[in-house]
Amino acid sequence: MIEIGATIHLQLKNSSEHEHEEYKCRLVDRKGDKLIIDHPIHIETNKPGLFYIGTEFYGWFVGKDKAVYSFETKLEERRAENIPVFILHDPGKEKYSRIQRRNYVRVDTGVDVAVHSPDGAFEPFTTLSLDLSGGGIAISVPPGKNLPDQGEVICWFVLHMKSGEIFYIRATCNIIRVFQKLDETRERASLEFSSIHERDRQRVVRYCFERQALLHRKGL
Repeated sequence: MIEIGATIHLQLKNSSEHEHEEYKCRLVDRKGDKLIIDHPIHIETNKPGLFYIGTEFYGWFVGKDKAVYSFETKLEERRAENIPVFILHDPGKEKYSRIQRRNYVRVDTGVDVAVHSPDGAFEPFTTLSLDLSGGGIAISVPPGKNLPDQGEVICWFVLHMKSGEIFYIRATCNIIRVFQKLDETRERASLEFSSIHERDRQRVVRYCFERQALLHRKGL
């Protein structure tokens, strides 16, 4: 299921609320129920992680079908071979949770969003998102506010991460569609990111994965 050379992302299962705990590593070999990885690196500091035997993680990787798969694992052993390697328990593919087969994981979530026009075509307003992915955001348009059917908007939105970090994201977006469902009083707008810092896009992707993985663990 996990190909040799694939990148595996790891998040500590048990950590303090404000500790940033996400790491990435590479699968260098697989033997039975053992995943042999290189030294996990902290995604923000690029420093090697320090873990004791028995440390538990949530892991995820992108499969050959481009879907995201998550699983639970723990550190079973450390070895000093040609390179230092770590041995993780592989729960087996029947224990992997398939997140979504899309280029970007999209989740339903209500984050705070401020919407501005780059050329003053409409008055700025604040609202909540309806869903979010690494490629764009859907928002609810408040009563009395108007969005053009096409063009660009600038969005600022806030991400509250599992680690306790708060990120303020700025993105220029193309308006893809403005519409209203029959059973709703508010318009919706689908927006595609046309300009966003890659670091911020990765934060959005990470936030979406955390939300999706949480829903899967809760069976939702």
